[in-house]
Amino acid sequence: MLDGKVVKLLPKSGLSFDAIKDHLTRIEMPEPYAHFARAFRGPQDVQEVGKFAFERFLSDNGFFSLYLPYMQTIEQEVIAMGVSLLHPTENSTGNFTSGGTESNLSALHAAREWAKVHLPKVKEPNVVAPFTIHPSFKKSAQYLGIEVITTALDENGRGVAANIAAAINSNTIMIAASAPTWHFSRIDPIPEMGAVAAAAGLWMQVDACVGGYISPFLEKLGQKLTPWDFRVPAVTSISADLHKFGYCPKPASTIFWRDAELQKYHYVAIDDPFLGMYKLAGLSGSRSAGPIFAAWAVMTYLGEEGYLRLTRDLLKMKDRLTREVNSIEGLKMWDVDVMPLHFHSEKAPTEAIYQGLLEKGWLMLGLVNPPAITIALDPAFSSESADLLIADLRAVTEKILVSGDGKTGDIRYA
Repeated sequence: MLDGKVVKLLPKSGLSFDAIKDHLTRIEMPEPYAHFARAFRGPQDVQEVGKFAFERFLSDNGFFSLYLPYMQTIEQEVIAMGVSLLHPTENSTGNFTSGGTESNLSALHAAREWAKVHLPKVKEPNVVAPFTIHPSFKKSAQYLGIEVITTALDENGRGVAANIAAAINSNTIMIAASAPTWHFSRIDPIPEMGAVAAAAGLWMQVDACVGGYISPFLEKLGQKLTPWDFRVPAVTSISADLHKFGYCPKPASTIFWRDAELQKYHYVAIDDPFLGMYKLAGLSGSRSAGPIFAAWAVMTYLGEEGYLRLTRDLLKMKDRLTREVNSIEGLKMWDVDVMPLHFHSEKAPTEAIYQGLLEKGWLMLGLVNPPAITIALDPAFSSESADLLIADLRAVTEKILVSGDGKTGDIRYA
């Protein structure tokens, strides 16, 4: 290290493949301790299906997904399968992206371009959203020169439609909501917020990056959720991550449009004098087609029955972890609408428990305000891994309570 930078020259002679494999094996974080940093994954068979398709088309350039029939068909089938889960209109469609950040950026960009036509008096566009809108949304808005105005939550960590309405001004182009938020895993009051958006004539974006590919199956299994998708008439666009509860290899996400007419605001077409028309499916130029084909393979392999089965398994593990975490003195699992799971300590400092788990090798995510530890649960988390996590969590908590050791560490935020 020199001044905080890694200094390494390109080697004159390359390492052997065996040496490279050995080095990477030694530095890789072991399972299950790094499991939650690698979430969200399906069981091993699902991972193998995705891996096969990913590697098969790794070198194919997703640049051509709008033009080459074999790739275009696969990508459009992924979009069609995804949007079919969201109570679409006859003309609903979408685009394949690299992740939630690009999906949210795509929605913001489309809304900004739409506003140039439908809200021409807006000169300094802003978006109004609950305080819990994901940081990737604010990051995307910064790239696009859009202000994000955040509003106070209710006592359960959800947005408040009246607060949204009060924050709208003459430069507002969009209202944004989460289904669910990462912070509290709760769905904002989207029907009420949608009514505010409709009355003001604004674009309505729902960030369902976490819940987009699990909430439909939770509902099919009888869980009552706040309506959040295209059932709500004001919802204009929805972001949903395939690499979360779609169980597809990263990077894979989707941005959906209520109507194909809205999709035109997403595209950027450059008529280059030398190259001709330069128009791509999303933000990136050259990209691996591996994630596109992997998403198609996983979705086709699982089908509705497979996703329902994995959702049932996930709910069983959620119930088990909730019961066992709550059985540890002072720990309390939060009540959530969807996922991920969060818990905190009412006796020992939550940050100290986080640090204790880190020292035992667990790489956990979490919240800093209020302090909480996140369990990014997925169907790949085995019963044996759960046994180990609960045993380590119990040992760490009991040690802190007995010793009064309140040392804290930095909680990682996702």
